[in-house]
This record gives sequence, C-alpha cells and structure tokens, in this order.
Amino acid sequence: MKTWKLISIILACLLFTLPCLAEEQSDEQDSYEKRVKANEEKFNAAVKAGKTIRGVIVEGNSLFNGTTAPQERPYGEPYTKEELLAAKFSAERNSALFILTKDGTLYYPTWKKGEPVTRSIGNLRFPRVFTEEQKKGPKLFTWATLVPMVGREVEVCGEVYPGYSGIKGIYIELIQFEGDYLIGE
Repeated sequence: MKTWKLISIILACLLFTLPCLAEEQSDEQDSYEKRVKANEEKFNAAVKAGKTIRGVIVEGNSLFNGTTAPQERPYGEPYTKEELLAAKFSAERNSALFILTKDGTLYYPTWKKGEPVTRSIGNLRFPRVFTEEQKKGPKLFTWATLVPMVGREVEVCGEVYPGYSGIKGIYIELIQFEGDYLIGE
C-alpha cells in the first residue's frame, strides 16, 4: 500500500514539473534564436556602414621569420599546401595569428580594450554569422576559433585599435566565412 502511495506522489510531482521544464527549454531556445538574430542584424549593419574587415588569416611565425611570405602572394592564396600545413602546426603551438587584408594591412586579433589577457586569443570561440546559402544547408557550428582558420578568408566585425608599427589591433565580435567549419579538417 505504501508503495502505491509513493508511486502516485512521484507521478503527481512529475506531471506538475514537466510543463515547467518544457517552458524553460523553450525560453532557452527563444533567447538563443534572439541572440543569433541580433548578431546577424549587427553584422549586416556593420557591412552596410563599411565597418567590417575582410582578410585572410595568416600565421605570424612564418610571416616574420621569412620562411614564407603570405603578404606577397595573390590575395586569398597566402600558402601552398606544404606551407599551409607548416603554418597550421605553428598556429596550434600558439603563435600569433593575423588578418591580412587585400591592401596589405595586418590586423592582430586582441582582447577588448581594458580586459585582462589571461589566455590565448586563438582559443576563443567567436560567434559566427551565416550567409544565406549556409542557412539552407546542413547545420554547421555557430562559432569558430582562429587556429583552424589559418589560410581562410574571413570577414569580421569588431573594434579596431591603432596598434603599433602599422599592425592594427582588432577585437573580433562576430565572424563570417564561406564553406564548412569542421574541427580537425
């Protein structure tokens, strides 16, 4: 008899908590969709205002030690296959990454002004804005990190800082790029 009472109490509790759990889940999904939409609107407004930067991510060791010269190659093809492999290995070992634009300007991804630097910027996940074609296709990661993106063209939205020696700093808020983003490929 006690077992039936216990089972009925548990069932009653479950019946009352299930609608609450469903509401929490839909609220999380709604807030996620709102964030994605807000990111898209912010990125599109920055594109219209000409405040985005389009460039290729290059790896700093090869750039400055003379092993390759990505800044002297045709835009969009900074590395040969062999050089790209070496550049990606170097990037994974936490070397500096830059965004090289068509006009030859280098942007150094950095922290937001005033934030303490506590870890590598290459490990950060940047919110991704999808193109219209990507929205129709298979589900892709909604974020990206910089290290696997070496050699790829990206468009970023964020705060630009003056920097040093002609290399400008950029705090990346949103990133957009073509193609799949599969970790390890």
